[in-house]
Amino acid sequence: MPETDLIYDVGVNDGADSAYYLFRGFRVLGIEASPVLATNLRQRFAKEIADGRYTLLDVGVAEEAGHAEFWMSDVTEWSSFNRAIASRNGTPHKAVQIPTRTFSSIIEEFGIPLYCKVDIEGNDCCCLTGLTKNTAPRYLSIEMSYEDGNEHIDLLYDLGYRDFKIVSQVMRAAAMPTITKLYGMLPEIGRKALRFSVKNTLGVASYNGWQFRYGSSGSFGEESPGRWRSVNETKALWRILKEIDQQSGRAGLVQWFDFHARRA
Repeated sequence: MPETDLIYDVGVNDGADSAYYLFRGFRVLGIEASPVLATNLRQRFAKEIADGRYTLLDVGVAEEAGHAEFWMSDVTEWSSFNRAIASRNGTPHKAVQIPTRTFSSIIEEFGIPLYCKVDIEGNDCCCLTGLTKNTAPRYLSIEMSYEDGNEHIDLLYDLGYRDFKIVSQVMRAAAMPTITKLYGMLPEIGRKALRFSVKNTLGVASYNGWQFRYGSSGSFGEESPGRWRSVNETKALWRILKEIDQQSGRAGLVQWFDFHARRA
């Protein structure tokens, strides 16, 4: 059975999302592959770790347990098992060996969370394939990639998820003055993309006094913005986002999205 006071933060990065979950009163299991970020997180959450409210696993989620080559990027949030991701735009990077675990083994040890956030730059799918219908949390979000989006939707559906949202990690309601200013500077294809994104994927800037930082995953579950959509509606929305992106060469979207899912 899911533990209703437990959240998994898979891909902790700087800890912005973990801090929010702790603020909400949840116990948090953070999973971070980068040794540098893990060291910083142990310092940031030292009190919560001592209190038993926060557990940090400095491992990479992979298909097999053991050790694997991990690419440390100078843009820390791009560090990945995938060298192409870590080195995008010519970013300096280097290889290190890190321990790995399967997601199923982590679930078995720490329990089924109420909610699981997944954002691990390339190995996100390992979390989905490590779940079963009996171990999938009630709520889950995953950073969507244009290449793997449809595959992730199908995997989630097979796990029993029936309600979905696509939420921008960049566009926040509090940024509307900036969005309005940007609108006037864009060509028509960019304006089309911006109008569509604001209408269908706008995130929220705050919840109960907490201000979400740029690029954070934001609120979750029933507090996530927008309406729940069926799998077919979600696939149609994702297809339009991809088409706009392809037509504009990413000049129109200039953002990325989280995909939220809810089980019955």
